[in-house]
Amino acid sequence: MEVQARKFYSQRNMYLTGFTLFLSLILNRTYGMILDVLRLEEKVRLYEGDKKAGGKEGEKLTEPYRADQIGELKRQLEKKDKELEAMKSQAQGLQREYDELSTKYNQLNPGDGDKKSN
Repeated sequence: MEVQARKFYSQRNMYLTGFTLFLSLILNRTYGMILDVLRLEEKVRLYEGDKKAGGKEGEKLTEPYRADQIGELKRQLEKKDKELEAMKSQAQGLQREYDELSTKYNQLNPGDGDKKSN
């Protein structure tokens, strides 16, 4: 009976030790994967130009880098593109108005149009 009890206890201890070792490996790997996911999420926020990203929590996750400037530059580029389109439409409107006014002027003053002969 005592031999069977010792055998049972040693098997139990072996299973508990193996399970604990296996669990510690799984927990270590899971912790590493979670840190990787957090680093990647922080990089995505910085690339998208989130001003709240990259604070003290982000510095804890990874080394400092200048990816936050990419998002800021993208926003500035979009703003410049919008301004350029507005200026183009304004220039077209001014050209159209100038053409209309010059046509009206030429209709009202038909003899003043050609002054190169003087």
